[in-house]
Amino acid sequence: MATNENEVIRQHTVPVCYLANFGINGNQSRDSVVYFYNIQDGKADQSGVESFPVEKYFYDIESLGEHKQIIEKMFSEIEGELSTLLKELLDLIVIDPKDRESSIVQISTEQKNTLSAQIAMQAARTRAFRDYFKSVHQQLKDGLPFADIPRYEKADFQRLHTTEILSFGMSNFYANLFDDRHWVFLINHTDTPFLTSDNPAIMIDNRKEKNGPISPVSDEATFYFPISPIVAIEIYDKKVLKNDLRYFDIHQDKNVRWYNGQILKNCTRFLFSNKDFKSAKSEVASNE
Repeated sequence: MATNENEVIRQHTVPVCYLANFGINGNQSRDSVVYFYNIQDGKADQSGVESFPVEKYFYDIESLGEHKQIIEKMFSEIEGELSTLLKELLDLIVIDPKDRESSIVQISTEQKNTLSAQIAMQAARTRAFRDYFKSVHQQLKDGLPFADIPRYEKADFQRLHTTEILSFGMSNFYANLFDDRHWVFLINHTDTPFLTSDNPAIMIDNRKEKNGPISPVSDEATFYFPISPIVAIEIYDKKVLKNDLRYFDIHQDKNVRWYNGQILKNCTRFLFSNKDFKSAKSEVASNE
């Protein structure tokens, strides 16, 4: 079957404009280069942000015929908005902790609404979220061995995933949750950069005793999204954090490594950094 020249074959599960913020020489847009670490085979190297993480026809919905790439086109459109928003946000943040009083980020209500939606959509578009459907299906099969559980194939999980994206069900839930909570900007003053991964928008379980899964609406759940090697966003329940849009300055490597460990736990395949992973393999291994 001939391929339409306008078809996007290799589709990104993380926006290029986001990953470019972790470029070795700063954000150089689509020319940015990042270090990567493949947790599955232990390979560490560097590559252009256009190269990965990608999967062939990941969002395609074959039943829509000529409109089968509707999700890919939707993401292409909203990525332009994300690129502008991230640049504006990073330009606002003053890194100097001595100038903290005059550098509180005053992002608008509209900007917070928009970024909440973008973070929610990022969580929904990943391989990790598609694999979530597989894990639920397996749990049903294991827990209800005599029930009539459908035998899903790979294409069925893709269909479930793309249907969820188009319905905006989960995305709307999380966007509203993020927007209603209080945000902190984590400023990294150490030599250890914030890492990101192919699943960069994550939930962190802060319970001391983790008995079973945690609900996303729990006040002990925070949400974490690194936006550059030196800036990350953490989203708190209002019961825990009383004020919105605050700064937390991080001066100890161990605290940055803790957040990086959370990113690693939620990583599907690739970690990304602006610093060489070859010298950090032991650190990555200690968090696995």
